[in-house]
Amino acid sequence: MSAWLLRGVRRYPGDSGERHDLRIDDGVISSWSDAGRGDATAATVIDLDGSWILPAFADSHLHLLYSIEHSRQHDLAGISLEEIDGWLADASDGTDSISFVGHGWKDPLPGQMQPDPRRHLDGSSRDVPVFLWNADHHRALVSSAALQCAGIDPSGHPGIVVEEAAERVWSSLPRSARSDAAGAASWLLKQGITAATTFDRGDSIDILRQENSAGQLGIRIRHGMPEELFLERTDSAGDCIPEGEPSSPFAVRWIKIFIDGTLGSRTAWMKSAYCDDPGNLGISRRSGELLDNTARLAADRGWALAIHAIGDAAVCEANRVIALIRSLRREALPDRIEHFQCFDPSDLDSIRATGSIASMQPCHLYQDRQILTQRWGERAAHALALRTIDEAGIPLILGSDAPIESADPWRDIDAAVRRLPPDGQGDSFHPHECVSFDCAFRWRTAAAASANWLPAGWGTLAVGAEADLQLIGADDPRQVRDQEQAKLIDVFSLGRWRLGEMGADEG
Repeated sequence: MSAWLLRGVRRYPGDSGERHDLRIDDGVISSWSDAGRGDATAATVIDLDGSWILPAFADSHLHLLYSIEHSRQHDLAGISLEEIDGWLADASDGTDSISFVGHGWKDPLPGQMQPDPRRHLDGSSRDVPVFLWNADHHRALVSSAALQCAGIDPSGHPGIVVEEAAERVWSSLPRSARSDAAGAASWLLKQGITAATTFDRGDSIDILRQENSAGQLGIRIRHGMPEELFLERTDSAGDCIPEGEPSSPFAVRWIKIFIDGTLGSRTAWMKSAYCDDPGNLGISRRSGELLDNTARLAADRGWALAIHAIGDAAVCEANRVIALIRSLRREALPDRIEHFQCFDPSDLDSIRATGSIASMQPCHLYQDRQILTQRWGERAAHALALRTIDEAGIPLILGSDAPIESADPWRDIDAAVRRLPPDGQGDSFHPHECVSFDCAFRWRTAAAASANWLPAGWGTLAVGAEADLQLIGADDPRQVRDQEQAKLIDVFSLGRWRLGEMGADEG
């Protein structure tokens, strides 16, 4: 590594009206000085003329390698059924088509596909397995060939698979073995993100461990271990321990558990029925003794929990099992409730007392605002209610859930601050839940450090902190709404400039 002196930068958070000199030594912030007075000894000096230096972002919840795979799939959003049928026909005529995968459809299904989507897909695709994810990736339309890949008899099957059944078919589907860890890391760096916690399945852990063993990707990668993989390894070997320290470029520290599904598929587990589907409480995927057994095994081996919980019943159950593991485990670790989309206000005191972290994605408001009130009625007031959760004293961190939503961290922050539709026009969704820019930015940076197993001081501009930084050309960071407006110049992480705008680091 080497030394850098950045002259004349403005800093956020900080006294934004002033310019400063920032010195970085061996990847660590070593000093701040008045502009023009920084120590240039043995340093590469760059005059930045009032550009902004900010902590780089963390994405506390995404699906890193799958995001790249997702970009290669057919995007079905807004596509007519006739066009999809044409794609399927082309795929079935091709000699190298091993499967057809798409994503992005929403209810209601076209009348031509009802009541049996499988038969319609079979008619267009012949023997090519077809798998079409719903927009939320908890439900899919599948052909007979796709069902047969999973050992499921298609006779009489409607071709709609939900939750675990969808995952079973997906995991058995023939797909390209390509993975692009370097491309995924570059994609994050170009958005000012230098730390990410991913919850992919399959061989993602092994790939990212190998590809980022020495931080060569420029990203601090944290990974959750799927519950089913954890149980398989404890059953077969009896030993499955977490890996990585906060200083490590790669770490696996959480067991990822699904308690319920999603709002969009009406599988989020609720305490009372959906307003537009009387009698439906959603789906409880894991609860009670089965969930407690996983928590006990995790506690014995020093794991934290990251629990997918969207409905209010699921959030309550997630907090219950986090309380259990924290009573059993010797070490205080960052146990997280992923999504935390709807809650019962009467549960907030218990959640705060337990110490559960709310890992949330306000960017889901861009799509879910269209159906929240329809499906949850008055409970929609407690959907992604960041201000209420913060005021209750519950720690908050933010992420994108990419590729379900855009990975752009500025859009996520803007969703938290303004709660507006995607075009920025119209009314805020329950505006009393809007938060300040400073809060939302902190939940994407400094507040994310311990919750994502990052070094102490990460996400700050403090002397002695790791210099994971972004340099932007925007007039005022607080007015930035998306990545384009930020005018990202370069990113510094793990001792190097990453985007090439600031020159090569000799270190």
